[in-house]
Amino acid sequence: MRTDARPLLVAGDGAAGRAAAQSLLAAESGFPILHLTGPAVEAIDRTTVDKAIMTGRLSPARAMAMRPPLAGATTREDRVVSVAKSADGWSVRVPGEEIRASGLVLATGSQPHRLDVPGADAWAAAGRLSTLHSVADALRIRELVDGVDGARVLVTGSGLVGAEAASLLTAAGHRVTLVARSGLPGAAAWGPEIARRIARLHDEAVDARWSARIVSLEDGIAVLDDGTTVAADLVIVAHGARPRLPDGVPVFTDAAGAPSGVRVDDRLRVHGAHAPMVAAGAVAQHGVGDDPVVPYRIDHWDDAEAQGAHAAKALLHAVGLGEDPGPYRPRSPWSARIHGRQVAGFGHPVPGTVERVVSEEPLLVEFHTPAGESGGSSVAAVVGLDAGRALREHARAVGLQ
Repeated sequence: MRTDARPLLVAGDGAAGRAAAQSLLAAESGFPILHLTGPAVEAIDRTTVDKAIMTGRLSPARAMAMRPPLAGATTREDRVVSVAKSADGWSVRVPGEEIRASGLVLATGSQPHRLDVPGADAWAAAGRLSTLHSVADALRIRELVDGVDGARVLVTGSGLVGAEAASLLTAAGHRVTLVARSGLPGAAAWGPEIARRIARLHDEAVDARWSARIVSLEDGIAVLDDGTTVAADLVIVAHGARPRLPDGVPVFTDAAGAPSGVRVDDRLRVHGAHAPMVAAGAVAQHGVGDDPVVPYRIDHWDDAEAQGAHAAKALLHAVGLGEDPGPYRPRSPWSARIHGRQVAGFGHPVPGTVERVVSEEPLLVEFHTPAGESGGSSVAAVVGLDAGRALREHARAVGLQ
């Protein structure tokens, strides 16, 4: 190990951060590796939050034990407050200390969007309003519904987290209302064809309210924008998440002016950084400036792991070690079980891709980029409903597995 070298620093211990640290260690670069994980209770496999911790199948202690400190790295439970360029790399500030680093992997994860309506603060204070993003969220929900027959639960948001939560709570015997702003929830995540099938599953299993949103929370009821009300013991907010970013990094803002991630190039190097810095996982904003692609983020666990490993290789290349890893291409698998059916996919249907139905039974669709001037196109993602082997074989055929 280079005893005089400033470390390569990894900020974050989610999927991306941990995978980046593992890849840096495996490279045996000679640089010391400093892994700033943040609080231990947050450093868990986030896919266990609703599937296992909320349902009581897994304790927080067991979830944390599944992700021990990495051998060979210096691990600290610090959260990065800010970063700034220094003469020979980066100056990284954590509470009470400034750390100098030769290179930086930014993988600080995300934090959930909250419900900002009249009455929300009072419901949250009473433990009756919760996001579903952390161990604390899962335990709060479990405590309220545990031992209660037929609790009245309203889930607002019907992406993967909201849909899975509604399914799990329904299977546990609770009375679930699922509210979504979209008239066809999930279309952006898995395409209109599969979204229509999933919507029918919801219609049969829960009280589904499409093209609706909560406008206020009153005494025991949620008021929707059409004036109707829903009686609820608990409201779960599953409105997605926004990047958790330290000060000092160049941040991309969306059309509304809201921070929306760190701009990365196709190697996951941070745009505008004046020293080696890469970003991966929920903080990375892809496609910025890559006309005609609309900028996008990917907040899936397996893809974050793949991004972390790729970003680590890009960082090593930037400090003069290792080969250029080439462009990053999302191809990781993901899945969710919704009312007894499995929706799964490989890759990511990035904005601008076109859906094509590959088969009706099982339902299997692919998303391909429009043909460019050369006439070629590529498949960015494949998604199936109960497609199993057919999905895997098609993913392999189009180069996503």
